[in-house]
Amino acid sequence: YLSEKDLFSEVYRNQLAKRLLMGRSASDDTERSMIAKLKSRCGAQFTSKMEGMIKDLFTGNDLKKAFKEMARTDPEQLLPSSEGHTLSDAGPSDMIIVDGIEFGVEVLTTGHWPTYKQVDLALPEHMVICTEVYKRFYEAKTQHRCLKWVHSLGSAVVKANFKRNYDLQVTTLQAVALLAFNATNDWLTFDAVVAKINVDPEVAKRILHSLSCAKHKLLLKEPMSKSINRTDKFKVNDNFQSPMRRIRIPMASLDESHNAKRVEEDRSNAIEAAIVRIMKARKRMAHHQLVAEVLSQLHFFRPDPRVVKRRIEHLIDREYLERDAEQSSIYKYLA
Repeated sequence: YLSEKDLFSEVYRNQLAKRLLMGRSASDDTERSMIAKLKSRCGAQFTSKMEGMIKDLFTGNDLKKAFKEMARTDPEQLLPSSEGHTLSDAGPSDMIIVDGIEFGVEVLTTGHWPTYKQVDLALPEHMVICTEVYKRFYEAKTQHRCLKWVHSLGSAVVKANFKRNYDLQVTTLQAVALLAFNATNDWLTFDAVVAKINVDPEVAKRILHSLSCAKHKLLLKEPMSKSINRTDKFKVNDNFQSPMRRIRIPMASLDESHNAKRVEEDRSNAIEAAIVRIMKARKRMAHHQLVAEVLSQLHFFRPDPRVVKRRIEHLIDREYLERDAEQSSIYKYLA
């Protein structure tokens, strides 16, 4: 009984993507069952991208197996030319081990998944080696495809040595920020951290907030407050303690629950497509009849008649329609 099904689809797809990528889905069968119900109610077009996401992960399983097999049979082809690097297929599940780091990749098809914020990140050298290894495998396996790393979706387990050892479950962004403090026990200014990890200051604020202002304060901040300012400075909290050995450090998402601009663009396209479809069949139509027909055809949302009028004006400007010379309230279709 939703009047804005397209908005629901956008939010649901984003939340589904998070569940699938973070491994928080109850089960594949539950997800497929829900998508099947949406498909029967709203049509195949409504769920095509969601089905594509599920299919992507199954296709990705084949890539993971091939990656692990190549690491076992031909590690020299994957390693960079420089000496001193090691590669093993002994990692858990579908992961391999590069220079002692357990490493795995999820390859997604751009068209199926939500658009994610691209973050330019200065990866530590050992992480760069991992990405180079996978790039060599992917280029050997496929042709005419380009890999783009979405670091904002990555996750890592960082082993931390305080008064006792901890396994920190963090995002790739948080992991890189923590590793920036490995080389020093001194205070680092906000600008120094930004320069080390090479991210936008607004992104850095979210990263540092999760590490110094949340429940688990891995970093000390001066002055101490609940917000991050560009004048703040940070250092490792040597006295950090927790009763848990494995700790999850949550971080505020860089992406919205839905892309309002994208929803608006999709609606504009849907309205224009309906107008052209109707006028192509009728050839000539009065304004009020055309608006009423458009409203009756669009089931996923209820457009404002004023928005429909604006889309008609756009189509007139682009010479899909024209006004009748004698009656301006009547439109004619231009073949």
